[in-house]
Amino acid sequence: MKKLVKFSFFIVFCFCSFSLLGQTFNISGNAKTYAGDTLKMYALMDYISKNEYLIAKAAVDKNGNFTFSGRISEITPAYIDLIVFKGLIYLQPGKNCEIVLPEKQEIAIQDKLNPYFKKREFYIKSINPDKEDLNYLIPEFEKHYNAALGKVLYSLKGISKASTDSIENAISQKFSSKNKYFEDYKNYRFAILDYTAYHRSKTDIVRDLFTNKDVLTNNLAYSEVFDEIFSNIFIAGKSSAITIKDLYLGIKDKSYNTLKKQFLANENVTSEKFADYLILKGLRDAYYFDSYPKENLVAIVDSMAQTCNDLFFRKIAANLSKDFTTLLCGYAPAQILLKDINDEEYYLEKSSGKFVYLTFFNPDSYTSNGDLELLKTIYKEVPPEMLDIVTIFVSQNKEDMKKLLQSDSDIKWKVLWYNYDNSLLKKYNIRAFPMYYLINPEGVLSMNPAPGPQEDFPSKFSAAYRSWKNEQYRKQYRENQGIK
Repeated sequence: MKKLVKFSFFIVFCFCSFSLLGQTFNISGNAKTYAGDTLKMYALMDYISKNEYLIAKAAVDKNGNFTFSGRISEITPAYIDLIVFKGLIYLQPGKNCEIVLPEKQEIAIQDKLNPYFKKREFYIKSINPDKEDLNYLIPEFEKHYNAALGKVLYSLKGISKASTDSIENAISQKFSSKNKYFEDYKNYRFAILDYTAYHRSKTDIVRDLFTNKDVLTNNLAYSEVFDEIFSNIFIAGKSSAITIKDLYLGIKDKSYNTLKKQFLANENVTSEKFADYLILKGLRDAYYFDSYPKENLVAIVDSMAQTCNDLFFRKIAANLSKDFTTLLCGYAPAQILLKDINDEEYYLEKSSGKFVYLTFFNPDSYTSNGDLELLKTIYKEVPPEMLDIVTIFVSQNKEDMKKLLQSDSDIKWKVLWYNYDNSLLKKYNIRAFPMYYLINPEGVLSMNPAPGPQEDFPSKFSAAYRSWKNEQYRKQYRENQGIK
């Protein structure tokens, strides 16, 4: 009997483990122009932080055949990175499909160097999809929806509620689907049409589509309406779709629990999950709007990452915390893993115990080139045990870096090739050249931005060094005295 119980437990354990891992998906096709390449598929971690992650890779063989495979536990909107295109696709647990990709196109050099280059989006075509497949339903729906939205946007007289309802009914009749994800998608897309056509009130939309409703964290249409209706709810005041009384008190006290109570006091916020999702959205908007002290917002999001009852929301909070503190003084900046002219890897920990003067250089920038001579002076004058100068070289190709270093033997500090890592440029918010940061010996961002070589960097660095050194003495004294 004991053996039977153990065996039954083992079966249940295996079943639960499999369920947690999700079900497989396979996306295959043939794309001869990509032969020899490795295609990558990405999805969003969540619709609040909007950080992406690699969900699958597919090697394209010499004949053009490829297959993406992976496991998912729910419907997942994703895209295939096609250099200048983003091929949108819906991954569905347990479903396989065959797709068609456009011919490969190379990216222009100026676009390759631009971390904010926007790739053209399109829906990937599935071969012989069934009528309930999201990769058939959503692209077909969007054709009719965009035509209707075009009529609304270009209407000189405006569109009445009755006319909008008629348009929506006509579209709905073309899609008699039983797919719940699609039905939700359709309803939230129509909410945007209503809001655009006859300026339906935000309050009505909240009551109809959010109050006493599930929080659809994986539905793109839900996310778009949520972003529109609840934009800047921490700072919009009475113009917000949901007004929270004395909101500043929770933020002032750095209290996640106070904020949650304040949100749940609103009659339209009928669940803890909805309150948490609103708080996450509000924190993100408020941080980038510079409306509250950033350290308060970081403290609240850190508290959510530790104590929120919903595990997925904890992950969102952790993502936001990482984003908030990446370029915030007092926190560690984004990691760097790049190579120099000799293919030697560099990462910030290699400068542990020293300050790092991190510089972003572009050879086409007049100011960047002008700063080089001053950087040489700084390199000679500041003791190497105190400061590492690290330059990230951003240009069309690595040969530009090699030519500069071979022609100028006085550039003796660490120069790294950025290797077309536009994600790194985004993390450091590089929109112009040159750009400078100062990182302290503990790997914490000390100045953002740091003064350039033409802005009397040596004296300002000297002050920063003394301040850091004095803080180390104070820490050591407190430790010796047993003071916390």
